[in-house]
Amino acid sequence: MTRGEGELRHRVRVSAPGHVAEGDVTSLEAWLRGEPELKDRAQVKRGARPAEAGALMGPQLDIVIEWVGAATTAEIVRLVTASIKERVRSRQALGDDSPPGFRAERDDERD
Repeated sequence: MTRGEGELRHRVRVSAPGHVAEGDVTSLEAWLRGEPELKDRAQVKRGARPAEAGALMGPQLDIVIEWVGAATTAEIVRLVTASIKERVRSRQALGDDSPPGFRAERDDERD
């Protein structure tokens, strides 16, 4: 049996309201993949965005953090939220006055 086979997979979804530029999503995805606290514990990937009232038509993707193991969803949400805040501070320091309002939330969707 491979790691994760037969075990419950947990997911946290990272999204921002409305339309977000592909470059912003790609940049945050790379940032989260490099996050030391997540690197060996979770898989960072793209996932289809659930339907959202008023959103533009077309394929909007969110970032999904998925893991198997003892880490609680609250713990991963806390880590991801802290990383997002750090990324926002970094972007603001570089002159970006309004980076997207990404947020991390428990993802109840199951494959």
